[in-house]
Amino acid sequence: MTRIKLPEIFQNGMIVQRNKKIKIWGEAEGAWRLTVSFGGDCVSADVKDGKFYCEIPAKEAACGQTLEIFADEKKEPHIVLEDICIGDIYIAAGQSNMEYFLRYDAHWNEIKEWEQNDMIRMFNCRRIAYPGQYRELPDCGSWFKEHDYQWESFSAPGYTFARAIQQVIGVPVGIIGCNWGGTPACAWMETSYLNEEPLSVFLKEYEETLKSADEEEIRQRSLKAWEYEDSYLHQIAWRAMMYGMNEQDQERWLLETADTPLLPMGPYHHYRPSGLYEMMLKDLAPFSVKGVLWYQGESDAGHGEIYDKTFSALIRCWRDLWQDELPFLFVQLAPFGKWLGIGGEDYPVVRESQERVAKNVPGTGMISIMDLGMYEDIHPKKKKEVGERLALLARGLIYGEDILCESPEFKGGERDGNQIRLHFSHTGEKLHIKGNFIKSLCAEQGGIVRSVKEFRLDQDLLLFFDTLTEEPVEIRFAKKGYCEVNLFNEADLPVKPFTAVII
Repeated sequence: MTRIKLPEIFQNGMIVQRNKKIKIWGEAEGAWRLTVSFGGDCVSADVKDGKFYCEIPAKEAACGQTLEIFADEKKEPHIVLEDICIGDIYIAAGQSNMEYFLRYDAHWNEIKEWEQNDMIRMFNCRRIAYPGQYRELPDCGSWFKEHDYQWESFSAPGYTFARAIQQVIGVPVGIIGCNWGGTPACAWMETSYLNEEPLSVFLKEYEETLKSADEEEIRQRSLKAWEYEDSYLHQIAWRAMMYGMNEQDQERWLLETADTPLLPMGPYHHYRPSGLYEMMLKDLAPFSVKGVLWYQGESDAGHGEIYDKTFSALIRCWRDLWQDELPFLFVQLAPFGKWLGIGGEDYPVVRESQERVAKNVPGTGMISIMDLGMYEDIHPKKKKEVGERLALLARGLIYGEDILCESPEFKGGERDGNQIRLHFSHTGEKLHIKGNFIKSLCAEQGGIVRSVKEFRLDQDLLLFFDTLTEEPVEIRFAKKGYCEVNLFNEADLPVKPFTAVII
């Protein structure tokens, strides 16, 4: 009896990547050769050791396609997948701010009234932590469209990116959600990329945690914790607590659930190094995609000074896995004060590391959301803006449009008496502010704060002071964990954080 099993990503209603080879693979029993038919092409795939792999030639964008798989010389297809589109696919990856459910977006009441766009298809990867784990996850593991029941719990940044970019490029857009709240970057990387200094710190910390641990005790505690985690009532309550409650209600919920089972760090934990690379990411490759959207870094704040090396290694790891120099568009961490015992004081270091990645790693781009933060919530509610800024960046960096798509970046400055002029890139016609004064800007000279008497804006920022001595002036902008930014370019993109020493 012939049995053919495809990876879960291959289903009715799927999207495959245009203008790249369409890679199809899986498992087969009871057959020695398969024939795959798609878009007018038929290719053969030999079955070896129960597995097969083949490539369909690249196609232009299209809708309403059918994929058929035949076993041996049989005339009737063994597998038929219908309603397939060909377009551009992005992976929406990272932790909770990428996972953030659409129904909790600040614009949800507006979004849910939008007319349905069948050119957008979404897929959520199953969140699996360890080998053999089985989880009932009804909103994961299938392709779906707007207004389907899975839509409300899909990535808000991922979906709003798709909505914004599809209207511009005019072809089907697919978004694959491969994310999990709270996860550090090392969980999404193959172990060999963590072996060298300084990234070996993640493996060393994990090994240190397990030194005195009892394997059977960890197993029993983990299984009990996952049983609680996967219970229906907990899932509903947890989602609301994470994204839908105010801080007071969140704290009350945590007190009421303080005695519930906790998942210990170990081989059953989804935060462990390389765990999600093995359990989730590898299942996607080598499914052809256009690029990656990345929103993560909160869980790496403790090692923020090496986050540029961590994230750069992750990008290399993913590109090696796909054997494709995938573009990475990512989100700089938003301003944040405190949330359930967590503070944002280390975020400025992470943001600096993120900027180094954008400058030094080819094929990457970063958006700033320094105007969208919330002091008492690590999950800013305005995710529609995040998705739209990612789409704007994609239009410029990936699709080659000549548009203003990046935030202003400090490029240098000089002083003339009591005046200081600061220069920026990516300003457009001129900078502007929302309000009457520039927030989150501080000027110091010899440890003394100098007040800005007046300012003027064009493509530069001109600052006037009552008095300045001959000493250098240090100007800091948005360099705290939480701050408010109201200085923008012509495209309403906020100026990125910077420190300038003006001699």
